Amino acid sequence: MTELDTALSRASDSQHSSILRRITDLFLGDSERFSGDHVAVFDDVIYRLIERTEHSALIELSAKLAPIGNAPVNVVVRLSNEDDIAISGPVLEQSDVLSEQELAEIAKKKGQDHLAAIAGRRRLGETVTDILVDRGNSEVACKVTGNQGARFSEPGFVKLIKRAKNDKTLAAAVAIVDVPANVIVRLAYDDDIAIAGPILEKSNVLTAEILADIAATKSHRHLASIAGRAQINETITDALIARGKSDVIRKIAANEGARISEFGFVKLINGAKSDKVLAATIAARPDIPPELLPFLKLALA
Repeated sequence: MTELDTALSRASDSQHSSILRRITDLFLGDSERFSGDHVAVFDDVIYRLIERTEHSALIELSAKLAPIGNAPVNVVVRLSNEDDIAISGPVLEQSDVLSEQELAEIAKKKGQDHLAAIAGRRRLGETVTDILVDRGNSEVACKVTGNQGARFSEPGFVKLIKRAKNDKTLAAAVAIVDVPANVIVRLAYDDDIAIAGPILEKSNVLTAEILADIAATKSHRHLASIAGRAQINETITDALIARGKSDVIRKIAANEGARISEFGFVKLINGAKSDKVLAATIAARPDIPPELLPFLKLALA
C-alpha cells in the first residue's frame, strides 16, 4: 500500500478517476466470487483513490456500488456521507452494506434530500423511521409511510398520525401503514382524539365489534370520527345515533355508506322534528323504510 500511495501521489485527479474506474470495473466483474479478504483489499484501494478524484467519477462509483451486496463497506459509508446527494443518494437508497446505526447517524445530521433517499430503501427498521418521521418534511414523511418495507415503532406511528392531521396526502398513506393490529386497536381507544380520530375514520383493521364498543363507550369526538367512515353497519350506527349529538346524527344521515336500521331511522326522524336540516338529509336517503315516510313528512312540515 505504501508503493500505491507513492504512485497515487504523483497522479493527477483525472488519472485517479481513470484508475478508479478500472479498479471498480475489476471488482464488479467478479464481486460475487471475492472473499471477505479480497473485498477488504478493494475497499482499501478504492478508498485511497476517492480522496483525489473527479466529481463525476464519484457519482458513477456510487451508482455502480449501490446494488452490490458485498460492496466495500468503508467506501460505501464514505459515499453515503457526502453532502452532494448525487453522490450519496444511490447508496443511501439501495446499499445493503449500510447498517441501521450508520443510516440513523446520517438521518440525524443530513438534509431532506438525504432523508428522502433513505426513506425509499427496501427495508427500514424502527430506529431509522423514528428519525425520518421526526426530522423529515412532508415529502419524506409520505415516502417512508408509503414504504411497505418500513417498520414503525408505536411512538413513531403516533407522531405520524398527529402530523397527518394537517396533511391529506400523509393521512391517506397512514391509513394503510403496516402496524400490528393490537397497536391499532389500542390507539383507537386513546383519549387523545388527535391519535384515535384518524384511525377510527380510516383503519380497516378495526372490526365492527370494536367500532361498536368504542361508539358505545368513548367520547363524542370518537363518535364523530366513526361517523365519517366509508362503510358502517347497523350495529355501529345504532350506537352512534343513540349517543351522538346533533353533528354526529347529521353526519350519519348524510353518510351514504352508513347502513341504518329501522330503529335507527325512527330515532333520526324523532330528532328531525326539531332539525329541518336533518329532516332534509334523511329525506334524500334512498333506503328509508316506506312505512316511515309519513312520519318524515310530518317532520318536514
